[in-house]
Amino acid sequence: MFRSLAILCLPALFFIPAAAQETAAAKDTPLTVDQIVEKHTLALGGADKLKAIQSVTLSGKAVVAGQIEAPIVMKIKRPASMRMEMTVQGKSFIQAFDGTTSWMINPFMGSPDPQKSNDEDTQQAKDDSDFIEGALVDYKAKGNTVELIGKEDVEGTATYKLKITKKGGSIEYQYLDAQTFLPLRSSGKRKQGGQEMEFESTPSNYKPVNGVMMPYSLSQKVNGNPMMELTVEKIEVNSPIDDSVFQMPDKPKDEKKEPAKQ
Repeated sequence: MFRSLAILCLPALFFIPAAAQETAAAKDTPLTVDQIVEKHTLALGGADKLKAIQSVTLSGKAVVAGQIEAPIVMKIKRPASMRMEMTVQGKSFIQAFDGTTSWMINPFMGSPDPQKSNDEDTQQAKDDSDFIEGALVDYKAKGNTVELIGKEDVEGTATYKLKITKKGGSIEYQYLDAQTFLPLRSSGKRKQGGQEMEFESTPSNYKPVNGVMMPYSLSQKVNGNPMMELTVEKIEVNSPIDDSVFQMPDKPKDEKKEPAKQ
């Protein structure tokens, strides 16, 4: 997902005064993985501010495949629940995870009924369930491992490229701005519906919400092709969200028709 939209960061200006006071020797000193993650955690608002966020509700507009514009609403709730709903041509596409079960409603696949995801997609949802602070914060406690690949240029900006191997085995690459430690890009491979796909997400247009920064724009590519451009219009944090909205509803029972009277 849309889990890239849950990236939380502080303004880049927060780090400029400290950076200006660093000596040349300090600037040249390579950072370790844990030092980068620590700075990243601060850029996400700090541990206390992150923990204070228990739920996020955002709404906006998505342009899918450069053609279809669709309103979108996403709800996130700790510890690991997510629901995304897009309305396309008057029909609702829903993808959700309640922490245990991953499911969707896709009327464009021939059925308006809820469908439980397969085991592979469910495991991917579990691996991606760091919806609020992401996979780097408290990565050791989450069972993730992180490796610093090195520095890499991303559209003219120097970044730290980190390889994250999640507890479930999936691998994701995060590119953090080397000056601000804001996420500039994430990429990796994942399987969905039995097919392996390469994904790339680019968050931008960060704005403060309750003391942390959240991206109000997101660009996503799949297999190198533009898939979705998202513009967020509103973000609310800590609004009450009932757990039932994340749970897979029962399929409607078929009504038995009585035979016509002669």
